[in-house]
Amino acid sequence: MKLYPLLLCGLLAACSSQSPSEQTSKSQPSTGTQASQNQAPQDVKLKGEFAQIDVAKSQQAMDAITGGNGDIINDILKSPNDYAPPVLYLISAIMFDNDYQEQATFWFYAAQLRARSDANKSADNTAHAAVSQLNQRFGAKITPYAMSNPDRLKAIVNQVLEWDGEQNRNYDARWIALQSKDVLTESKVNFAPRDKWQEINVLTRNQFRQGLEQALAKIKSPGAQ
Repeated sequence: MKLYPLLLCGLLAACSSQSPSEQTSKSQPSTGTQASQNQAPQDVKLKGEFAQIDVAKSQQAMDAITGGNGDIINDILKSPNDYAPPVLYLISAIMFDNDYQEQATFWFYAAQLRARSDANKSADNTAHAAVSQLNQRFGAKITPYAMSNPDRLKAIVNQVLEWDGEQNRNYDARWIALQSKDVLTESKVNFAPRDKWQEINVLTRNQFRQGLEQALAKIKSPGAQ
């Protein structure tokens, strides 16, 4: 399986010399060629269960987008459950820079919710860093926009939570394990069994809602400790 070298790493490599707003400007999207020259992917030989993690469809989608094929975005949005969270993060940045701010905010938080729930399935804490990387990379504009209007943010995140609760995720949640340190040395993915995934998704949605309420409380009372 082609990994670029890994799902998240390849995405960040393609964006390394540009911010999301620069890469996804209203003009022709960047091909990522120069970025690839500036930050060449490192080859990682996957072993055992890591080699069985299926990120092919998501990787192909990101390759297409960073290669300049913006039309594929419409196809992705017809079946967003088929794609790992990094794809949705990337799409949110493109939407924001093309003046679809509310739609961008929805997909940014949908991506964040799913990335967090996937990280919660991993027993390797180093995999959790991928969520922070994605949030920082693609939330530079979206997060301030979202926080500027608490009522709008609450409405959008509630839509995200309701939407996600009604969906069936078809992508391989173990994509997050490819961002862990274990990928370099281990052959077994330290991950929750599949029959626990739905339970973890529900728990994460509840935590996400609580986090929203706490964030909104701080926005409305900035001086509160």
